[in-house]
Amino acid sequence: MMKRLMISGAMLILIVSCKQNNAVVTSVGLSEKIPVKVVTAEKMKFTPFIELSGTVFAAREANLGAALPGRVEKIYFAEGSKVKKGDLLVSLSGELYAQALTQHISAEKDFERVTRLNEKGSITQQDYDHVKALYDASSTNVAMMKKNTEIVAPFSGTIIENLVQEGENYFFNFNLDPGYSSTSGIIRLMDLDHLQVETEVNEKDLSQIHRGQEALVYFDAEKDSIITGKVLAIKPVLSTITHTATVKIEFKNISGTIKPGMFAHVKIKMVPVDAIAVPLNAIYRQSGTSDDYLFVADNNKVKVLQMITFLLLITIK
Repeated sequence: MMKRLMISGAMLILIVSCKQNNAVVTSVGLSEKIPVKVVTAEKMKFTPFIELSGTVFAAREANLGAALPGRVEKIYFAEGSKVKKGDLLVSLSGELYAQALTQHISAEKDFERVTRLNEKGSITQQDYDHVKALYDASSTNVAMMKKNTEIVAPFSGTIIENLVQEGENYFFNFNLDPGYSSTSGIIRLMDLDHLQVETEVNEKDLSQIHRGQEALVYFDAEKDSIITGKVLAIKPVLSTITHTATVKIEFKNISGTIKPGMFAHVKIKMVPVDAIAVPLNAIYRQSGTSDDYLFVADNNKVKVLQMITFLLLITIK
C-alpha cells in the first residue's frame, strides 16, 4: 500500500479533487509545460497517537519479611518459582513464639480457675476482670508471635530473589536496587503475569489522556511483539523539574517473555479525526531546510503550498 501523509481537513479547499491521471500543467511564473501526475486527495478518518517511552514494572511487588528479627530456618521455594496466594514461603526461628505459648498456657489456667470462682461468687469482679485481661493479652501475643514465625504469599506471583538465606538472621534488611521496592524483607515477590509501563507525559498532552484509554506497547527486545494495554493511572501532580506526569499503562504478560526493567515504547491512541490523505511523494522538502511543500494542481497550473500552514502532518502506511 502506498505511503501517505495525513493532512488536516482544514486544508481541503487547497487540494485539487481529481482522479489519478497524467496531465500537462504550467508552473506559476513559467511558460514551459511540464508533464505531471495528478492524484486525488482522499478524505478519511485518522486516529492520531502520542508516542512515548518508558520502563516495565511488575503490577504488584512486595519484599516480604517479619515484624520482629529472627533466624531464617527454612525457605520453601527457590528463586524463579511461581507461588499461589497463601503458600507458606519461609519459616523463622520460634523461640519467642515458644516463650509466648508457655506464658499463654499459664494465663489460660488462671483464667479457667477464676472463671469457676466467679460463677460461685467467690471472687470480686475486679479480680476476675484483671485475670481475663491478662489472658486476652496473652492470646493476642501468641497469635502475633506465630505470625512472625511464618511468611505466606499475600498474592500469587514469582519469587524474584531471596534477600536472606537459610540460617542467616533477619534484621530488617533493605533492598538497594534502584527503581524497585526498598522496604525490608526476606523474599522478593512479584506478579509477572500483569505488568505496567511507567512513562512521563508532557503537560501539554495530559488533557488528551484518560484512564481506560487504549495503548499499544512494544519492546526493543521483542521486535515482533505488539501488546494492547490501557491507561491504568495518571499521577495527579507534575514533576517540578521536568513538568511531566507519570502515567501507568497496564497489560497482560501472556507470553511470559516481558520482564520488569525492559525498555518499552508506547503509543496512546487519541480521538479519531477527519483528515485528508495525499501520497508521500507529493511532499517536497527544500534542500538544506526543514521546510516542506505540497504541489497543488489548480486550473492546469501547479502551485506550491508551504506545509507550515497544515494543522496535522503524520506519515502512515
